[in-house]
Amino acid sequence: MRRVEAEALVGASRDEVWRLYDDIAGTPRWVPGVREILYVSGPARRGTVYRERTRVATAQWEIVEYRRPTRQVHETGEGSLHRARILTFEARGSGTWVHQAVELRSRLWGPIGWLHELLAGVPAAIDVQGTVAAAKRSFEGDPRHLA
Repeated sequence: MRRVEAEALVGASRDEVWRLYDDIAGTPRWVPGVREILYVSGPARRGTVYRERTRVATAQWEIVEYRRPTRQVHETGEGSLHRARILTFEARGSGTWVHQAVELRSRLWGPIGWLHELLAGVPAAIDVQGTVAAAKRSFEGDPRHLA
């Protein structure tokens, strides 16, 4: 398994940040790599399924953990790579500490699987960093203060 992560202190309340991440259909408006949400089975909660088209691929995700307002876990297992997107939100003074991680597990065997995870980790790391930075920008607007 390979894990990539990013975090930042966002100048907004935890509830405001939660609402931003909770609006699955609105994701393309603020997440740089997401081109379109093709389908959402309903409001965000455990069991919600959605299809997301990025600049690289289209994947179906499911929310497998939903603990408002502190944690969400989304998973996709299409193809030879299983991915888990882990989002945590912690109130800190007048802001919110946002931590986002992606865990990658290849279904390929041995060294090939390890190499698969390593190669998939590069764009995953870029996407995670870009998403956390975009969340910060959504509330603060100034890219010079990105973590």
